[in-house]
Amino acid sequence: MIRTERRGKALAVVTIDRPAKRNALDRESWGALGQAFTTLRADPALRAIVLTGAGGAFCAGDDIAAFAAVRDDPAARQVYWDTIMDCYAAVSAARVPVVAAVSGPCVGGGCTLALRCDFRIADRTARFGVPPARLGLVYPPDSTQLLVATAGVGMAKRMLYTGALIDAESAHACGLATDLADDPVAGAVAFVEPMLASAPLSLAASKLACDGAMMGRMADVADEVMAMSRRADASEDYREGTRAFAEKRAPVFVGR
Repeated sequence: MIRTERRGKALAVVTIDRPAKRNALDRESWGALGQAFTTLRADPALRAIVLTGAGGAFCAGDDIAAFAAVRDDPAARQVYWDTIMDCYAAVSAARVPVVAAVSGPCVGGGCTLALRCDFRIADRTARFGVPPARLGLVYPPDSTQLLVATAGVGMAKRMLYTGALIDAESAHACGLATDLADDPVAGAVAFVEPMLASAPLSLAASKLACDGAMMGRMADVADEVMAMSRRADASEDYREGTRAFAEKRAPVFVGR
């Protein structure tokens, strides 16, 4: 259900592979996706991740039938919900840039997954939506904050109040889609390529700080960012960066 492909040491492409369900995720596949990101986080050679879906769909969200099977069992429902939250947390916790490559539906939990990525590259078939208003549910506060921070409050309210899907052009215009590409995976790989050569400690600190600012949690992450800054000051990568600058060549960073 979840495939991880390495493209060299630096790049991983994670694919949700449930095309018969338009890549909607049940509890098992939510867990597998979270585990894939947890495993990748431990790899010091990794520099970026592309997240996509098979068969012309990114992710249609949660598998409604699978969730309905546990809806009336409080304990099972909580386990299911915790698995989803753990998956979101694993995607957000990646220390490297994560790019969503989006075709077709990117809806509900799928849209939340895309929001947990740093960037979203979409093709013209992409459709983004958050449908709680059409299901009698409430979109979680942290996901709402991500949507507002990414798409703007006007578009976020439109999406949340109506549950309607927005097309790729509208998503691009409001910033929900970072860029448009005929082939979103190829576009995502090309987009992230310049980042693969950047210093890993610098990227990790920048990502932590940017995410903290977006979520209104800068005070919570400031000490960790400063600790990472001190590590960078004493790192071999910093020495390599200064040597490369003086020698007018591209630096070769190793992440320490």
